[in-house]
Amino acid sequence: MSQDIVSLNIAELVVSKEPVAVSTVLGSCVSVCLFSDSEKGGGVIHYALPELPSNSKDNPLRYGDYAIEDLILKTCHHLGVKSYQLKAKLVGGANNIASEHPSQHVGSENVKIAKKLLSKHKIPIVGEDVGGTRGRKILFHLQTGRLQVAFVGPGYSRPSAAKAIGLSDKIEKPILNLGNTESKRKIRVLIVDDSKTIRELLTKILSQDPNINVVGQAEDPLKAELLLPTTKPDVITLDVHMPRMTGVQWLKTLVPKYKLPVVMITSLELKDGNEVFEALELGAIDYIQKPSLSDLNSAAPLIREKVINAASAKVRGPRHIKKFVPSGNPNFAFDPHIVIAIGASTGGTEALKEVLTALPKNIPPIVIVQHIPPVFSRAFADRMNSLCPFEVKEAESGDAVHSNRVLIAPGGTQMKVIKKPSGLFVEINDDPPMTRHKPSVDYLFQSVAETLGKKTIGVILTGMGSDGTNGLLKMKEKGSMTLSQDEDSCVVYGMPKSAWESGASQLQVPLDEIPLKLTQLWVLKKPA
Repeated sequence: MSQDIVSLNIAELVVSKEPVAVSTVLGSCVSVCLFSDSEKGGGVIHYALPELPSNSKDNPLRYGDYAIEDLILKTCHHLGVKSYQLKAKLVGGANNIASEHPSQHVGSENVKIAKKLLSKHKIPIVGEDVGGTRGRKILFHLQTGRLQVAFVGPGYSRPSAAKAIGLSDKIEKPILNLGNTESKRKIRVLIVDDSKTIRELLTKILSQDPNINVVGQAEDPLKAELLLPTTKPDVITLDVHMPRMTGVQWLKTLVPKYKLPVVMITSLELKDGNEVFEALELGAIDYIQKPSLSDLNSAAPLIREKVINAASAKVRGPRHIKKFVPSGNPNFAFDPHIVIAIGASTGGTEALKEVLTALPKNIPPIVIVQHIPPVFSRAFADRMNSLCPFEVKEAESGDAVHSNRVLIAPGGTQMKVIKKPSGLFVEINDDPPMTRHKPSVDYLFQSVAETLGKKTIGVILTGMGSDGTNGLLKMKEKGSMTLSQDEDSCVVYGMPKSAWESGASQLQVPLDEIPLKLTQLWVLKKPA
């Protein structure tokens, strides 16, 4: 079988099960090479710097902390495996050579971030050739995991790469650029929007990912439905507002009939809030902001990421919520000193609605981080407040943390719990993103662990990525009870998976059983 060889540049990744070899040249940059023995495929990334700066508009795939997470996510999705079923080889990270970073040790930092993230995802490093002072030219064979390395540049004094990873240190085939290789498992996307400009922008953004194939465009839902039999999309991007029929109106028939993952396209204005939340209730997976030319570089990676995640998400229509049924036993009440902290992302607004609306009237204080844009966090809090028998509000700095109140972190800010002589309060600030997010679940959970110790319950709900795992682990180490949503009830089993596999979560619980489990954990038995 012939093998294509594809050149890889900085901030690019390739994932495939095809007989493909990927070539690149590394100085202080690092390539993480992933492969699966069972599925005969893999993925590779080439990044330049260790960590994405706060508020950067640069391509995030240039930075290891973002690029490696993205590589793991896409490789697992494409191969249909869990992260711990992958193996890794690590190469590059030379020091004292040309680098975009002011530090001469950027190579070491690039290697350090790779090892940290691979360890977090329980991916064993089965071979590495890193450090030194010379660059490397590599050829990575995705189907077999074979990695070939040749050194470039003078002054290299370390043992050869053959000794480091047990492979020939000569490239057996010339490094060529044979262009794109087609994948049999590309994600097929249908774009539905009445604006031709938006359709073309989304097509441009999505087509830049080798794992995505835009199979069609339609200017309204009626035309889109006619395209479904021929385009056979895996994901639909759907505008909220269109003439003839709105996106929300189409969802009412689309989800029950076709069970297709849908990502809503919105202007992220307050007036869109109710329509977006209704779309999520009807079964839409997520929503993204309409792209514009001015923010194309910063918005494009997130748009592609959300579409890729939607392809593997579970499509769920409106769910019947089990209401809490009180036991009627007067000897039980909630512990007045306990605080519940909850984190969620993709699918989280509906999961939170299911949990909150099923709780009894009298509850301990609850603090929540949901990954959500600034304009929608207040709309979501107000919506929950209208549905729940207790107070739900978008948190403001200085708000008291007390019984029968739920505080939701405002979008675009960080929220933490602080203790004063007069009680517990939240602080809202502009600290930088943590685990790529602002608000960050890790940021909130770490403050809860440090401030409250064991008098807390930590909960991770559906969502992509791993935000919350480190904070939940700190809560557990302080004596808190920790739990996560189980895989079957998640829209995206990312954050709960990370929390469970790391040991941060002590229990996995189906979504509709979480309200009852919380009441069992917070209950305080009064003396007889």
